[in-house]
Order: sequence, then C-alpha cells, then structure tokens
Amino acid sequence: MISLPSFPLALTDILGSALVLLLSGAAFSCSRKLLRQDPENALWLFLYWLSLALLAFGLSRALGHIIGHILAVAGRESWANQITPYSGGLNAILSIAVAAVTLFFHNIQRLYRRMEADHHHMETTSHEILALNKEMEALVMERTMCEMALGIADGIRNPLHVIGGFSHRLLKKTALDDPTRNWAQAIAEATKRMEQMVERFENLAQDKKAFFSQEDLTKIAQSILEMLQEAFEHRGVHLVTGFHPSPAYVQVNKHILKVALAHLIRNALEATPAAGEIHVSTAVDKSHATLVISDSGRGMPPEVLARIFEPYFTTKVGGTGLGMVFVRQIIDEHRGTINLESVVGQGTTVTIRLPIRFAETPI
Repeated sequence: MISLPSFPLALTDILGSALVLLLSGAAFSCSRKLLRQDPENALWLFLYWLSLALLAFGLSRALGHIIGHILAVAGRESWANQITPYSGGLNAILSIAVAAVTLFFHNIQRLYRRMEADHHHMETTSHEILALNKEMEALVMERTMCEMALGIADGIRNPLHVIGGFSHRLLKKTALDDPTRNWAQAIAEATKRMEQMVERFENLAQDKKAFFSQEDLTKIAQSILEMLQEAFEHRGVHLVTGFHPSPAYVQVNKHILKVALAHLIRNALEATPAAGEIHVSTAVDKSHATLVISDSGRGMPPEVLARIFEPYFTTKVGGTGLGMVFVRQIIDEHRGTINLESVVGQGTTVTIRLPIRFAETPI
C-alpha cells in the first residue's frame, strides 16, 4: 500500500507523466500537419520523427509509472518491481532513438545545407551561362546586321558612282542655256549627298570602338573562374590565382572576351589531371595588361603547338578545330597578342597581352 506522505509524490509523478504525454502528442500532431503541408521540407520531416520518438518515450514512461503506482496501491509491489526493469529498458531504448534521430537529422541538415548551397551555386552559374549566351547571340545578331548593312551599302555605292559619273558627264556636255542642265545638276547633287550618307554609315558600322568599354581584366577573369568553380571541384584540380593588386583596366568587349577566356580555361582543365594545378594571374605595365593561364597538364609537342591556330586542326575526338581560331580572332580584334608555350609532361602556358588604350592597328 502506498503511504500517505508519498501520495503527493505519486500524484505529481502521475500528473507529470500525463503532461509529458499530452505535450508530446500535441507536438506530434503539429509536426504531422506541417509535414502534410510541405512533404519535401527537411525541417518538418525532422520535427515529425523527433516528436514521434518523444511521443513513444512519453507513452512508455507514463504507462510504466502509472501502472507501477496502481500496482503499489493495490499491494502488488512485487509485480511493480518485476515490470520496472522492462519499462526502464524500453525507456532507455526510446531515449537512444530520440538521440539517434537528432544526430541523424543534424548530419542530414548539414548535407541539406551543402546541397542547397551547391544548388544555389549551380543556379547562379546557369544564369551566368544563359546570360552569356544571350549576350553572345545579341552580339552575333548585331554584327550580322552590320555586315548585312555594309553589304547593302556597298551595293548602293556602285550604282551611285555610275549615276554620279554620268550626271557629271552630262553636265560637261550640256550647254549652259539647256533646260536639261538643271535636271542633271539636281541628279549630281542628290547622288553626292547619298554617297556621303553611305560613307558615314560605313564609318559608323566599321567603328569597333562602339562595342568596347573600359573593363577590369582581373574582374573578367574572376567571373569566369567563379562560373567554372564546379568544374574545378569535379575534376579535383587546384586553382592558384595571382591577380594584380590594382584594377587592370583595358578597352575590351567583355562579352566576347569572356568566351575566349572560358575556352582557354576549359582547355586547361581538360589537359590537367586530378590533383594538378592551374595558375591564373594578371599584371599591368605602362601600356598593356597581361593575363597568364598556366596548367600542369600533359602539354603539347612542338608539331601540335605550331598548328594550334590552324582552322579545323584538332587533337580532340569530335572537335571542330575552330575554338583556338576564334580565340585568336577575338584577341586580334582587341589589338592584343596571344602566345602559347608548352612542354610535354609539364604543361602549357597561355599569355595574353591587351593594350590599355584601344587604338587602330598601325599601318
């Protein structure tokens, strides 16, 4: 029989067990509702399993303690003593389950956060690639339209020269008092104005400075490296940078220059084995900004290096042999120079020098 002085303790134990059971049940119900609203939410899934484990623990503990007190009141303390080890063992197992669920989801949360960060990085990279593609498409369209316009202007210029030439010959052969002289004079003047318009249009379309702006070569290189960061991690290649402390400002078209630099760095990645290194650095002098891309890859023999800029020459299976041709064309359009040095088994170094001031090629 339970004695009177211990009755408040038993009552407190019973009420406490019932309260634990009630609160754990409410927590489980709430977490289940949250999980139903968003089944793919990792936090709600964790709370669901944790509250379920706590509910099981509260149920086991409450039943064990309540049954123990009932048996004590009924004078069956021996039965209560026999049940206590089983109840305690079950409580211990459920406590371990609670700890295991917590530790498991703690590690899952770390993995989830890393996956979320990787996903965010992939989205950012995808947006950058899409933006770069759109900019390239717009640039190609713009240049195509300019080329078409130049072709049309060239086609107009020839008949204008013919019209202008014949109108001037008519003026020379026509007497001053001939009424048709005024017509020939009007034709000659209109032809001259049209020739001037065509010339101004050609000069505007051929002015490549309109496509160029002052940009930091270091920032352009950094943006390409950030875009290719996942490729570096996937191939296990170490990136070593050595950028100039001050901005390396040059007059460039950053859109097409990014395409050239991305192609060169991808080539370096493909040639570099796992645990290899790729060094990217910039330097500035009085007249030029320099970008150096060096890898520790397989390198190229002299006969391959000598033909690297030849159209349709490639050592890749399925390659077009136009990548390096486009790279050189882009660098040439920037009035820059590109130089390759390579040693078989040691790697390849690409050096790009771009003028700080954009100027026409000297004649």
